[in-house]
Amino acid sequence: MPGSISDIQGDIFYIENRAPYIMGSGHVHGHVELNYLLNCSATYIVNGQIQHIPENRLAIFWANMPHRLVDIQGEGMLYNLYIPLPEFLQWPLAEQLRQEVMTGLIALVKPDHDFLVMRLRRWYEDFKSDNPELKEIILAELSLLLKRVSLLGWDHPERVSFGIAEDQEEGDQWLNNQVSVHQGNARLKGVHHVSTMIHFIGENLHRPISTADIAAHLSLHKNYTTNLFTSVMGVSIKQYLQFQRLQKAQILLLDSERPIADIGYACGFSSLSRFYEAFQRYFGMPPGQFRKKLL
Repeated sequence: MPGSISDIQGDIFYIENRAPYIMGSGHVHGHVELNYLLNCSATYIVNGQIQHIPENRLAIFWANMPHRLVDIQGEGMLYNLYIPLPEFLQWPLAEQLRQEVMTGLIALVKPDHDFLVMRLRRWYEDFKSDNPELKEIILAELSLLLKRVSLLGWDHPERVSFGIAEDQEEGDQWLNNQVSVHQGNARLKGVHHVSTMIHFIGENLHRPISTADIAAHLSLHKNYTTNLFTSVMGVSIKQYLQFQRLQKAQILLLDSERPIADIGYACGFSSLSRFYEAFQRYFGMPPGQFRKKLL
């Protein structure tokens, strides 16, 4: 699952289409998650709240809040869309929608089944093609979809009684053992800082930058900056920087005329050997071989 395969994958866009299943324990990862239950409904625990997600409704929540699917009603399929947090934070959304998602609420998109199912099926097929340009189109269309939600409004799922354990006392005890309630206001403040860090990193990928540079840009202590970024994103600043540089390198390799050494330096790697080492470790092959495969 994205966010648990490795600690760097919280910044990878991903789509699943499968039958829903009861989760053995709660978990967290760095994405904003979109769930669409097709012809079935489910009960979730998100951020310490037991909530019912109805069938054929798109649900949006931040997966860095502890969440768990604990009951399924009916037989159907589930579309999971994992949006990297940096993408979500940069989309032109209503501030209220962004704040609600970032503080642990679930936003339910207004019913529009035929339109959404058509889109989900197309996105899933395009995603499976492994075409990086199609993935960029999917993200752009998701951005417009959520902008539409910002304009037309959204709902919240109903909160439900536990009903899964034998009695309420057992349910309360189970809930306390599985999830913790986060302080929404503090988390939202941290997200705004991290959003600024992400913008700064994106604007400076072409040159070597350090955690100290990022902390100085925000006038924050280096240790606080490091801990805050890791707590919000689920990856360290160093890991995130390298991941973004490798993603940029992947795009630049589509240009078959550009020397590989130039690409490495243009992506902020301090030496060609560091670029080759990082690329080989992440993609399992050197940049030249990857370019031939991609083209």
